[in-house]
Amino acid sequence: MRHILCVAMLSLAAFGTFAQTNPYPEENEEYAYAVTVKYQGQKPIINDFINAYLGEESEDELNGYLSDLWHRYLKNEPLDKTEKVTLDSKNGFASFEKVYPPDEYSPEGNRILVEMCYWNSSDGNHKIFAESVQMFQGNRAIETEYSGVTFGIYNNATHKMTYAYREGMGIDIKTGMEALGVSVDKGEYFLINYLTDEREPITEEQYNNWWNEYPVVTYSLPRVGKDITAVINNRPEGKKEIIVKWNGLRFDVQQ
Repeated sequence: MRHILCVAMLSLAAFGTFAQTNPYPEENEEYAYAVTVKYQGQKPIINDFINAYLGEESEDELNGYLSDLWHRYLKNEPLDKTEKVTLDSKNGFASFEKVYPPDEYSPEGNRILVEMCYWNSSDGNHKIFAESVQMFQGNRAIETEYSGVTFGIYNNATHKMTYAYREGMGIDIKTGMEALGVSVDKGEYFLINYLTDEREPITEEQYNNWWNEYPVVTYSLPRVGKDITAVINNRPEGKKEIIVKWNGLRFDVQQ
């Protein structure tokens, strides 16, 4: 009986140690959202992560389109000439590209580039899935509700993938304009400082120029390796490239 008790205490101690050292507390947050990654074989591959990520019912217009594009690709159905899918199973990487031709609303045309990949965490218990979305109007990066990079923390034991924001994974890149915005009120244009709530009158031309000059951060995921390349676009002095280094568990930004 004493032997059994000792074993039980050791097991509890080991569990407590794991709970304390788990580098991804996102898994235990009250409102954490997770999906199950289904796979065949010994471990999941990029296809399995994409299937799980795009397989959930969602009203998200982009994910709905990507899911349709992905399944058409898997079935070897012909894609539109404006669509492209790249799958690199060996390196755990995939990309989806869609080009929208010029129209009256966007004379330069639009392009969307979505990248997905995964790699192993150094803790030996997790894998990291990443998705980046880049939007372009002509050659200029633009920011939409879909833009940016998000992550999934996959637990090898539970097969659950918990979603995590970039800030929680160590990516918090500052462009210097986070606290600023513009608005139109009764035909008048204003520059707003959200920290002080001050409103400065500006001209319509300054308002329009704001959207052309506002810095947009795009993220390119690694096809080889684990580091992410971030680019601050639309800066008057030109683009600024930042290598977001993977430290084994999260990222370190060298800004």
